[in-house]
This record gives sequence, C-alpha cells and structure tokens, in this order.
Amino acid sequence: MWFDNYFLTFVRSIILRRRLRSGSPLPEWFQRDIIRASRRLGRPIPTNQIDLLGYNIYFMGEFQFRVLFKEIYIDGSYFFQASDDRPLIFDCGSNIGMSVLFFKKLYPNARIVAFEPDPFTFEILRRNVDQNHLSDIALHQIALSNRVGDIELFRDTSPDSASLVMSTLRQRHNVRSVIVPSQPLSKFISGKVDLVKLDVEGAEEAVMNDLIGADKLRLVRRLHLEYHHHIDKSVDSLSRMLRLLEENGFGYQLRAHTLAPWPSEASFQDISIYAYRN
Repeated sequence: MWFDNYFLTFVRSIILRRRLRSGSPLPEWFQRDIIRASRRLGRPIPTNQIDLLGYNIYFMGEFQFRVLFKEIYIDGSYFFQASDDRPLIFDCGSNIGMSVLFFKKLYPNARIVAFEPDPFTFEILRRNVDQNHLSDIALHQIALSNRVGDIELFRDTSPDSASLVMSTLRQRHNVRSVIVPSQPLSKFISGKVDLVKLDVEGAEEAVMNDLIGADKLRLVRRLHLEYHHHIDKSVDSLSRMLRLLEENGFGYQLRAHTLAPWPSEASFQDISIYAYRN
C-alpha cells in the first residue's frame, strides 16, 4: 500500500511539474515550492493545521483547503507582475488568508490591506497572519459595498465552507444569516494601488461603482476580479462590468468556471477577470 501511494504521488509530481513549466507564469523557485507542497498534500491531513510552503496554516475543512491551494497556487489565479518589490495590494475577500500567503510568498515586502466579513473566518485569517509573523498587513473584518452600515449576508452551514454570500445567493445554499458591518472600499484608498483582488460574492458591481463615484478607480493599476454570473438567473449583466472596465482605461482577459454541462442556460458561473491598464 505504501509503495502504491508513493508511486501515485511521484506520478502526480511529474504531471504537475510539466503542467507548471508549460503554462505557469510563476517563477521557477515558486513552482518548485508548489511541487514539494503537492507531494505533502498527497497524504491525508489529520488535523486542521499543516506546515506548507514555509507557512503554518490553519483551515476549516480539508476539501475547501485543497480547493484553495489548487486555485491560488497551482492555477496561479492571482499572479501579477509588479513594477517593484513592494507592491500595495488590496485583498478584498481574503477568506482564511491563502491569497495573502500567496502574495507574501511572491512579494515578501508587499503591503497588503485585507478584508474578510465573516467573523469566524476572519479569526482564522488573523491567526494565519499572526502565527507566520507577517508584516505590513492590515486586516479589516468588514464587508465591502457602496455604503456605510450593516449588511445581511448568508453563510453556508457545511463544515468546509468559509465564505459569506450576498442575499441573492441564499436560495442556492443551506445557509444561516450573519449581520456584518459594511464600508465602501474607496474609504481605504488614498494613493496608487498595484493590485485590487476582488472576490466579494456578488457585491463586485457595487464596489466598482463606489470606486468610480469616489474617483478612486483611476488609482488602481490592475484588478483580479471574480464576477459572479447568473447569481440571479434572470439577469444578464456581464456587459455592464466589461463596459465599466473599458470606459475606465482597462484591458482585460476572462476565464470562466462552471459545474454545469456545456451548453447550459442560465447556469451560475464564476468568471475570473484580470484587468490591466491600457
């Protein structure tokens, strides 16, 4: 049995190495770290804590943790090429902090402003930042919207869940209600921002409109934006977001994720948009 597991891990490492070398934008040293980490993840994780990539990481459920590792590290979903070694990054929707750890691994001197509304998830985020002795990180336990106040969000009750969703998603989840404070992102931006990573579970259009209304979007150089298409199955509004980017001087690339077969009608999709200054 041990030989079979070792052999499978070895084969997966070869496949992953070829995949990274053929299409990953990540530096070679980072790719090597990811390959070593994937070997470690070839075994079950007995607790909600793991030493990985030079970090001591706490998480909620093993499945969710593995999904985050694949999306953020193997797929390199939030990679960007900074103009210097000390970029300013706004991480909106930090979850347990896997993206924060990614940015700090890629740019150790990065300055990061991180937002996570769920009180329980936020404490894990804080723990992952504090126990790894990361500096130049400001953490905010708030939801981002276009107004100051309180907002009702809904949390999936499954053990693996670690995110809040907008009320329009509540029929798609076994959920419980959480009231969290809400503030506009524009209040936190006072100068040039190298990257805004925006994964706010349905509030992305409100946040972007706030940045435009406050004349702050002009200060943003790049965006990694998670657009939640067909949250409301009767509404098709992707063109509004793309027009907003075009009218404010951004080019963009798109990648779509869905569990529905192709073609499907009115199916929910996560659409990743990488936007950059023309």
